Amino acid sequence: MLETPGLRPPRQERSRRTLERVLDAGADVFAAHGYEGLTIAEVCRIAKTSPGAVYTRFESKAVLVRAVHDHVLTALSAELDAAFAPHSEWDALETAQFVERAVNVLILHLRRHAPIVRAIVLRAAVDPVMRTSGAPRIRSMADAFTARMLDRAADYPHPDPETAVRDAFGMVFEALSWDIAFGSDYRASGALGAPPDARLPSTCRMLLLTSPA
Repeated sequence: MLETPGLRPPRQERSRRTLERVLDAGADVFAAHGYEGLTIAEVCRIAKTSPGAVYTRFESKAVLVRAVHDHVLTALSAELDAAFAPHSEWDALETAQFVERAVNVLILHLRRHAPIVRAIVLRAAVDPVMRTSGAPRIRSMADAFTARMLDRAADYPHPDPETAVRDAFGMVFEALSWDIAFGSDYRASGALGAPPDARLPSTCRMLLLTSPA
């Protein structure tokens, strides 16, 4: 159950199903149109519910978007947990391939959800409540990545493998988040080169498999 400030949680199963539809619809509208373009009317149309049902649960549009944010990041974190679950395909890889595959899984995960990631990044830049609530969910994603990568900790020459792995996650997450939110605009102006996707796996491989000076 979400604990977003300003959200009045439902008590009945029917109300919980309605809330779920509203959050899913809100995510679709938020991803497509951003915060400014999101309207309660459009969310209600997609969710097939009334404005009264929405305002009963949410104190404001800002609270609705914060709840959508929490709802989406919870789902994305669970999806990434599943992607990094133990599997024989991981075990068969050489360590360099293992690192590159893990980084590519993270890249593809963020790219797959690019519209909602972009909307979240842009809104969180001006909403400290979203930034605060998002931190533990992003940490959960980092934990899933780190747990998988530390299966090969003995192969990393870094004296603190966990720190190195978390640094790799941060580098990928920040680069992709920036590129998803702003890259196409900057790229069109000639300010940026190609997307970072192709460079990140090899960069992380060097970070983890090269002895620190």
